[in-house]
Amino acid sequence: MSPKYADDLISFWRRFDIVKQPFVHPDDWPILQKYSELYIREEPKDFDAFVLDSNFGNFTDRRLRLSLLPCPYSGDLRAADIVILLLNPGFSPGDFYAETRVPKFRKSIERTLAQDFDGLEFPFVSLDPEYCWSGAFRWWEEKLRDVITFIAEKKFNGSYLKTLRDLSRRLAAIELFPYHSSSFNAHKLLKRLPSVQAAQRFAQDDLVKAANQGDKTIIVLRQKELWGIPEKTRNHVAYGRLEARGARLGRNSRGGKEILDRYCIKQV
Repeated sequence: MSPKYADDLISFWRRFDIVKQPFVHPDDWPILQKYSELYIREEPKDFDAFVLDSNFGNFTDRRLRLSLLPCPYSGDLRAADIVILLLNPGFSPGDFYAETRVPKFRKSIERTLAQDFDGLEFPFVSLDPEYCWSGAFRWWEEKLRDVITFIAEKKFNGSYLKTLRDLSRRLAAIELFPYHSSSFNAHKLLKRLPSVQAAQRFAQDDLVKAANQGDKTIIVLRQKELWGIPEKTRNHVAYGRLEARGARLGRNSRGGKEILDRYCIKQV
C-alpha cells in the first residue's frame, strides 16, 4: 500500500520534542494554550513531584497529563495487519513511575514515536511481559486475554508468550487524541488539533485502502463518527456507542472475531 500518510504521520511526530516539557506537539500547542484554563494544569515533572503534588489522589481531575509523553500510536504502523482505533490514552498513577523511573520503558515509548523497531522483540510494547506491571500492559492484556488464549491454543501449542510475541508484531493502535487523561473531557479540541487531523488522514487513506485490499483489518473501538471509516470498507468493524463503553475484544465480540479471522481461526 502507499506509505504516504503513514510517512506523514510518523514525520509529523518526529517534529515533537521528546525532551522539553510540556510534552505537546508544536502544532497543537497554540490551540491547547487557548483552552488552557479548561484542560491544562501545572504538572509535576517526575514521579516524586507527582506523589507530593496537592492533586495526588484526586481521581476526578480530567485535565490533560502533559508531563507524560503523548501516545498517538502503538505498534508498527507499516507492518501490523490488525489496527485498532481508539479515543485517547488513559492515565494511571504508575505512568509517572514508568516514564521517569524506568529508562528502558521510557526509551520504548520514544522508539514507538519514531517507529524504530530494529531488534525489538515486542513492537507493540504494551504486550511485552517485561512491562507486565505497567498500566498499559494490564489494560491491553486483560482486554485481549480471551483472544490471546484462544490463538495460543489453536496456533502456538498453548504458549501464551509466543502468542503475545506474535500479536505484538501484528497489532497496532491509533489514538484519535494523543494526550493522556484519566477520562476524556476535551471534546472541544477533537476537531481543532492538527494531531487529530493527522491521525484521521492516515486512517481514512492508507488504512481504508489496505483494508479494502485485504492487507489489514480495522477495528474502530471509539468515536467511529470522527474516525470517518466508510461503512462499506472491507475487513473492518466499527463499534456503536453502547459497544464502545465496554470496548470488548473477547473472542465472541465483533472485534475479537475480526482478530481471529485475521489469524484464520474459525470458531465452531
